[in-house]
Formats: sequence, structure tokens, C-alpha cells
Amino acid sequence: MGGMLLQSPRGTRDWLPEEAYAKRLVSEKIRKVFESYGYGEIITPAFEYLELLKAKAGEEVVNQIYYFKDKAGRELGLRFEMTTPIARIVASKPDLAKPIRFYYIQPVWRYEEPQRGRLREFWQAGIELFGVAGPEGDAEVVAVTYDALTESGVQEFEISVNDRRVVEDILLSNSVAQERLADALRILDKLDKLGESYIIDEFEKIGVAREKSSQMLIKLKESRLDIELSTPEGKQGLDHLSRVVDLLKSVYGVNVKVDYLIVRGLGYYTGFVFEVKPKTSSDVGSIAGGGRYDDLVSTLGGPKLPATGMAIGVDRLLEVLKLQGKPTITYNEVDVYIIPLAKKQETVAKAVEIAKKLRREGLKVIVEGTDRSLTKALEYASKKGSRFVIIIGEKELSSGTLTLRDMKEWVEHKLQEEKALEMIINSRT
Repeated sequence: MGGMLLQSPRGTRDWLPEEAYAKRLVSEKIRKVFESYGYGEIITPAFEYLELLKAKAGEEVVNQIYYFKDKAGRELGLRFEMTTPIARIVASKPDLAKPIRFYYIQPVWRYEEPQRGRLREFWQAGIELFGVAGPEGDAEVVAVTYDALTESGVQEFEISVNDRRVVEDILLSNSVAQERLADALRILDKLDKLGESYIIDEFEKIGVAREKSSQMLIKLKESRLDIELSTPEGKQGLDHLSRVVDLLKSVYGVNVKVDYLIVRGLGYYTGFVFEVKPKTSSDVGSIAGGGRYDDLVSTLGGPKLPATGMAIGVDRLLEVLKLQGKPTITYNEVDVYIIPLAKKQETVAKAVEIAKKLRREGLKVIVEGTDRSLTKALEYASKKGSRFVIIIGEKELSSGTLTLRDMKEWVEHKLQEEKALEMIINSRT
């Protein structure tokens, strides 16, 4: 076999125990916040019908779907985000009590160029809120995001908010044809990555003069909530955005920045959108984002149902925490390492008996199972981060004692079994 087979596929990564533990700690903090707001966990299949995934994704994202045919010839694809699969569930179950609050912590897949903070397989933690049409729903989603990121330990992040209806108004007022709105939004979404020259060049390809494009970008760079708009939809969007901003500040105590250049890349967004970026690690990109998608459930065959949601990029979040020196984790794969000497049946049986008692107390315990020397076994216990080592030989067996070595304090005790176990259990408090 070639060396390539020993590597994970491009754009993926392996999670070794310490890394997996850090991810689990952060995910559990996020989960706790989600559940504190009344959201219930949902799990969907890793793959869906390709037609479903393509429904409202947008051209660029469709090209990133991992798709395949099964043995029966059905066209399937790995989910590239969680909103569409969850909207499918809601569309198929009209009797669910409204509003519906779901959360998830799941992996997703996109075939795009791997780079820092962007893998082909990555984890998302997010929420979806169905059945709340007003700004209260969007404010709640942003507040949950703020609390989840704060609880996870992120320092100094900025939340930027917008409403796509405002952007569409400005685009239409600057010579973008109605039928090219989707293209224009897709182009704008690349401003951060590719710069203004690219945007102006691309707008020229869809019929917008370069001067108009420059004027449009100037207006989109404003951050006021009293800008002049032309269409009823744009004015509705601005009013909705203003109310969300006010609710976040006055009710939740969350300050946000208005940024009319935030549009989000997915095609199903219909109004309010937002993104979160760390102030100290800008090259990582956004660590969370979301918005309103009022037409998605009905597009999939369900009832007309307003919806809003968000997703946190767990991999990027961990990268930011690492750059900030967090989380500070004391990771050990095992709490107690038990070494039965001579590997006689009696000493092994006693080791297993003690291991069972300690495991019932919630401790992680390994019983040495090889014939290596005591020195080698102790080296292994140290590498595994074991706080305690219990040594059981014939002397210990006959006297009802245990040799207990504290690997942190570098002291060794010979104690009665009950006393030794009590010392180990009490060391956690």
C-alpha cells in the first residue's frame, strides 16, 4: 500500500483523543446554551436526495456538494449544511407544535479548496427557529449565538447584521436587473475574499456600468439605519433590521454592527442575515452566521412557515480559542492505572475488582495487560496522564493492602484497600 493511504483524504482531519476532548468540551458548553433557550436536539442523515440539497442552495454551493449514485441509481449527496435537511423534516411534519426550536451539533461536507479555517469535512453547531415571523425571532437567534460564543470562551468578537431586502433595493437602484439579483448577491458575497476590483469587473459582466458599481459600493459601506431606499420591500427590510438591532441592545444587552455588505452565500436567505468574526483572528474568517429563510419550507413542499437560524463553525471556533490560548485543558486518558504483578489469576482478579469499583465512581481506569516490566508500565501510565498507579502483588494480596503511587505528588503509600480507594475518590473534590 502507498503512503497516501496512511493520510486522511484531502480537506479532512483526524481527531486524536486530546483534540476530540477539547471539541467535546466546547460543544457541550454550546449545547448547554442551546438547551437553556428551549431548543431540542435533532439528528439527520449524513446524505439526502441530491434534488433536495440543490433546491435553494445557490449555484456556487451546488458545485461543492459531494454527490453519488447508490446501487439503485438514486442520486444522493452529503449534506453541506443542516438547515435544508431540518426544513425537510419540518415540511414533512405539519403537526409539529409551533414555534419549533431545533438544535444540532453535526459534521457537514463541502468540496472546496482546503485552507486555514476551511476544510471539506467540518462540524457545525446551530439552531433553527420555525414559526416566528417578527424581529423577535431574529433577535433570539443572535442572542443565542452571542451567549454560545461567550460561554465557549471566545474573546472580542463582532456581530455584523443586515437585511438582504435592503441590499436588493440598493442593487436595483443602481442598474442591476431584477433577473440578475441572485448573481449580484453572489458576487457581493466575495468582496472580503477578492476585493473591490473583482466586484466591479463581475458587475460589469452582468450589465452594470463601472461608475454605477462604485457608487453602489459607497452606499453599501454605510452603516446608518436611516439610509434612503426606493422599494417597499427595501423599506420593510430596513424597518425589520432596525427593530432587531433595538431588541438586541435593549432586551438582550447585545451590541451589533450594521453592515450592508453582509449577504451570506446560500440562496435560501430572504431577509435578515448576520455574521460573527473574531476581532483578534481575522484570517480565520467568520465563526458563525445565519439569517432568515421564510420560503424554504414551502419550497420543499411544506406549508408557508417563517424561519430563521444560525450555525457556528466548531472547527474555526476551536482554531480561534487555540490562538487565544484557550481552552486550557488538563487532559488525561486515564485517572487510575492498575498494575497486577506476576499476572497471576488472583492478582489480575483483584485488579479487575478494584477497577470496577473505581469505574462505578466515574473514574477512568486501565488494568495493565502486558508482561512488560514495572518500569515500562509506569512509563506508560505517566504518558497516559494517570494521576494514580495501584500496584498489586502477592504481598498486597495477602495483607489486604494496595501500593498507591501518586504520580502528581511523586509519593508512594502502602494503604489498606478501603483507605487507598477513599484517597483516590476524594482527590477529585
